[in-house]
Amino acid sequence: MFKTKPLGSLKSILPPIHQPLPLNQRESQKLLNVLKASFRAHLDKEHGWTPDTNQVAPAAPTVTYLPSASPASSKDVPARPTDKHMRAILENPLFNNKAFVSRSVSAPAPAVRNNRNEIFQLAVSKGIMNIQRALGFLLAVQNDIQLSAAVSVTQSMKESGAGLLVLRWLRSSGEERSLSFLGNRTFTRLLLRYMVAEGVDELAWSWFQRLLREPALTTGNPERAAYPAVLLDSLIMAKSQAIELDEAYTSMLRGKEVIDETSASTQHLVHAWRKLCWQTTGQSYKHQIPPASLFESFVAVHNELPKPLPMEVAHLTLYHPTNPSSNLALDYLSDEYVWDVRLSNCKSVKPESRFITNLASLTLDTIQNLMQSGRFTEAQKLMERFKTHLAPIGPHLGAIAF
Repeated sequence: MFKTKPLGSLKSILPPIHQPLPLNQRESQKLLNVLKASFRAHLDKEHGWTPDTNQVAPAAPTVTYLPSASPASSKDVPARPTDKHMRAILENPLFNNKAFVSRSVSAPAPAVRNNRNEIFQLAVSKGIMNIQRALGFLLAVQNDIQLSAAVSVTQSMKESGAGLLVLRWLRSSGEERSLSFLGNRTFTRLLLRYMVAEGVDELAWSWFQRLLREPALTTGNPERAAYPAVLLDSLIMAKSQAIELDEAYTSMLRGKEVIDETSASTQHLVHAWRKLCWQTTGQSYKHQIPPASLFESFVAVHNELPKPLPMEVAHLTLYHPTNPSSNLALDYLSDEYVWDVRLSNCKSVKPESRFITNLASLTLDTIQNLMQSGRFTEAQKLMERFKTHLAPIGPHLGAIAF
């Protein structure tokens, strides 16, 4: 019998089925470039992106995803879906675990603020981050800033990058999609402070518009229905941290425009308008005098609110930048219903009521305006009423009269 020849001996007889891949470096690189170009073109086609046929297709750019990359290098490159897709993957906080471990092992102990940022990223990568922990992170960074020798808290909040870290987590975790984090008002107010400091508050306006245009985001329970008001209130208060209130007024007017465009209820403006009113009057010592035209536009928003707020409007007229007047304040303070009914009810039910504080502030500001105008008799009568009705409520009210 003849022995069967090994299969390997047939290699010299049968032609090769597949040609061998190129082995030299130039041909390998050429094949890789072809595969990458094909992949990018296919992904672009799937996302509906088509290049401009009138332009010569540029060479594939070297994409850098590091924070230090110069933005100018990408201005001439179209925003291709492929680039967006890869950037979203590489910037996702869920992929930061390895980077954290390598830095913490090889590098010396970082500063406290950077250490907090890395701990936050590690918690995100392990999947244990939630709204309450994110709030604790923002509070810890804020506390570090306040205890430091920072000249500007706002500038230090901007440099911390804490707000951007939380925003990236909100996006990657899906929290931003539902906006359910707005149910935690403490978290929302603090996050908006960071967003304003870091210059990314325009994102909050996109949230506000979504809330007004997508009913599903604000239906289901009363808490969700309050989301637009909570967001606008937090944004206005964040803007009010500045010495000038111009941006706060401008944001208030923009909020009204968005509500008008979406035919939403002006009830969403009430809380923000009242708080900005208090910043203008009761907290006026913290701010510069605003332009008269901008001030008047802010006051005019009151005419669009569901219910009138006569005490707030009367107080605002005392602080008009160019033409302060005590007429509305005197009309309001001469109403016996204010003193005998509203004030009496607040005394018995809630002595620490905001109404009592606002009434005391309005009364004292009116007295000051009358004395500056030489109307001493009216000022004296109003001072006696203050001493009789308001000063006995507490030392904090009696002390500010002298």
